[in-house]
Amino acid sequence: MAEVLSMCRVCTAICGMVVSLDDEGQVTAVRGDRDHPASRGYNCSIGLQAPALMNDPERLLHPMKRMADGGFQPIDLDTALGEIADRLRAIVEESGPDSVGLFKGTQTYQNATASQMLVDWMAALGSQNYFTTLTIDQSCHAVTKARMGAWNAGKHRLEDSDVALLIGTNPLVSKGGYSLLDYDPSRRLKAARQRGLKLIVIDPRRTETAAQADLFLQPVPGQDPLILAGLIRVILTHGWEDRPFCVDYVDGLDALRAAVDPFDEHRVATQAGISAADLVSAARMFAHDANRGIAIIGTGGSMAPRSNLADHLVETLNGLCGRLLREGEAVLSPGVLSPMRRFTADVIPGDRGWENGPKSSTGHGAIFGQRMSGILADEMLLHGPGRIRALIVNGGNPAVALPDQAKAVAGLKALDLLVAVDPYMTATTMLCDYIIPPKMVYERTDIARPPHMELALSGSQFNQYIPAVASAPPGSQVIDDWHFYWALAKRLGLRLVYAGAELDLDQPPPSTDDLLDIQFRDSRVPLDTLRQFPRGHVFDEHDFVVEARETTHRFAIAPPDIVEELAEVADLIETSVTDVAYPYLLIVRRVRTTYNSVGRTLPETRKRDAQNPLYVHPDDLADLGIERGGRIALTSATGSIGVIVAADPSLRRGSVAMTHCRGLLPDDDYSQHGVSTSQLVSTTTNVEAINAMPAMTAIPVRIDPC
Repeated sequence: MAEVLSMCRVCTAICGMVVSLDDEGQVTAVRGDRDHPASRGYNCSIGLQAPALMNDPERLLHPMKRMADGGFQPIDLDTALGEIADRLRAIVEESGPDSVGLFKGTQTYQNATASQMLVDWMAALGSQNYFTTLTIDQSCHAVTKARMGAWNAGKHRLEDSDVALLIGTNPLVSKGGYSLLDYDPSRRLKAARQRGLKLIVIDPRRTETAAQADLFLQPVPGQDPLILAGLIRVILTHGWEDRPFCVDYVDGLDALRAAVDPFDEHRVATQAGISAADLVSAARMFAHDANRGIAIIGTGGSMAPRSNLADHLVETLNGLCGRLLREGEAVLSPGVLSPMRRFTADVIPGDRGWENGPKSSTGHGAIFGQRMSGILADEMLLHGPGRIRALIVNGGNPAVALPDQAKAVAGLKALDLLVAVDPYMTATTMLCDYIIPPKMVYERTDIARPPHMELALSGSQFNQYIPAVASAPPGSQVIDDWHFYWALAKRLGLRLVYAGAELDLDQPPPSTDDLLDIQFRDSRVPLDTLRQFPRGHVFDEHDFVVEARETTHRFAIAPPDIVEELAEVADLIETSVTDVAYPYLLIVRRVRTTYNSVGRTLPETRKRDAQNPLYVHPDDLADLGIERGGRIALTSATGSIGVIVAADPSLRRGSVAMTHCRGLLPDDDYSQHGVSTSQLVSTTTNVEAINAMPAMTAIPVRIDPC
């Protein structure tokens, strides 16, 4: 037996772990590392079940191939790679490289080499059909950056904030507080509150985070754009904006002032089901009583109707109040493995990338080079030229994550080739032609935070090199995710350029360390230096400050499309927010036992959350005459699912909640696996025009006894 230091990589939190190994190098136990400089012993129930996750009897240890009868049989890795390459070659020769698509799932974001390799492989192939969860899971953040612009020096962080406004996010459970509470959230929030931080939470449910708030607003679901417009109007009416900052850096203030004029606090409060006094108090607490601190919006608002508008208004609120690092201020997280850069007091203008470049068959462009996942099913179901005929899925589960599950599954079944890199049988892999099992968390070498995450999420100059500490299961044929693409490139005769460096495919495959050395050859802190710290390190020996402004760029807070959408929302004030045919509003809910679809098979999940019940306020259950634990039909205008009900007094009446990304295929056994709420999500109504983002929360539903 041995104990080694490592790190969990299930989610974006950076939890240091102590891993126990048996004599064969297999993981037997894990525990939080109390001496870890970032997490300090924090860990969650999913991370603690790593031994069960890695040693699960259902884990795939050999490549699998679908046979003629629909069942799966193990296949030798080299044979599988050869057959996949042959089929891809035939498809590309017949229909061109854009006939091949790739879907990058959430789990790949915590895999630095895979994230880089699959992008470079798609470029080598020549396909533009690169899809990710970025454009289906809170894609409004990317839209706002590309439309409004972003601040080069970064926003305020929890450690230097006086106030935090959280909208539709519950980081004490989800650990997704977007630069505020992404790791060790409980302890960090407690310390901030003791230091004097004021917390405002807006959510239809009194969440675990809302229970800690100084001010809690519990609105009707889906009213975030209305509330945010009301907050901005109050701030502008009272002159609580940061006027010098607005003069220097904000365009469109007069247009915004006119656009939010209809959002009087009393009209907003009546429509949203909140108190006008609370709305004014929230505006005062955020803009007048504090000088530092930011507003963030999470899943609850960024997956609801008009999510792009809601996110734009959140960042407008931050901009109006100047909640951004200024010249001379310290930069808390300049990046460790990011290239050395300067932080200046400048706006990085948006490029509206979706307006340029090639368009999909539905007329949608791309954001940061990524296609809109909301139209992936349409691209797979397209008749004639341009159809995606082959799809590779890496670390994701689009069969339950994409909207309108029936349509998504039909699209996946229509493919000529579906391949997944995944260690389990999921709703997606059940439809595959081939499944390639990857090494799992402690079996692969990695880093804690790739650059695209350390600048956006981390609250310090921390990073960690994480060597593989566990052995692959004896007799298995599991591989690093990146190796799959390297092997295909070799067989297809592609020119593979990894992170700007061409790989010699005539040579033996590189090691993961070789790839990391290439990927981070220009990092601020040399990777070899990082390797010297088994627990990672906070590299705060060098102070970074915001330098003087160098450009004249300004935030576009009120472009014509935003003004138009505000007018549309204003026209809906004093209209009914509920549908007589569908009187309840379904919202998403996070639970501790799963992270999207990860953890579904874990013992604790099977014991506590085998099904994902529909949570209903006890008084609504009484009115419906339904007992707790009763089976009901939950129906939207798109579909219907059978679920059990559970009581939850923390919900606003009229709101019901379920966890998403659960279940297997439609009509599968709910009692064993739960069910996907995407069966209730429409791809034709309440869909964002720019990014094809459907409304995946605040969905009108009906409850009928079964």
